[in-house]
Amino acid sequence: MNGNKRGWLLTGTITALAFLADLISKAWASDHLSYNQIQPLLSGILQLTLTKNSGVAFGMAQGNVSLVTLLTCLIFAGLLFWLIRQESSPKPPSNLERIGMALILGGALGNIIDRIRHGEVTDFLEFVFISFPVFNVADALIDIGAALIIISALFGANRNDK
Repeated sequence: MNGNKRGWLLTGTITALAFLADLISKAWASDHLSYNQIQPLLSGILQLTLTKNSGVAFGMAQGNVSLVTLLTCLIFAGLLFWLIRQESSPKPPSNLERIGMALILGGALGNIIDRIRHGEVTDFLEFVFISFPVFNVADALIDIGAALIIISALFGANRNDK
């Protein structure tokens, strides 16, 4: 299997796994948690609190479901287009960049599907030790993916590790 096909296989597999992890975790949270009722998970670190968010990050743009859904779909399409162009370039992305982008795409797709199906996103993870909005697996995967891409850019991951 040549490098480009391996790159697409890696990216596609991780995107699908990230999407499924988000989908399954939201279904579990919706079935097992009560709305706004706190359930400790990791003492002093993380708790479960089921909430819904019709806005974007940090609860911004609440109530603008159509606009938020459209914008997130456009951003998703832009990221996918960027990835396709990168994979077709003479210097395709490193595996670290591919993994980062796959986590972002899988997480974004999970939140998009939630918005389309329910008009809002299911959030249920909440840090105890800091004041931070309740989030979900997709949000965490998007943040981890962005961090991996930044690390790759800062520390010059080898783009020839296809």
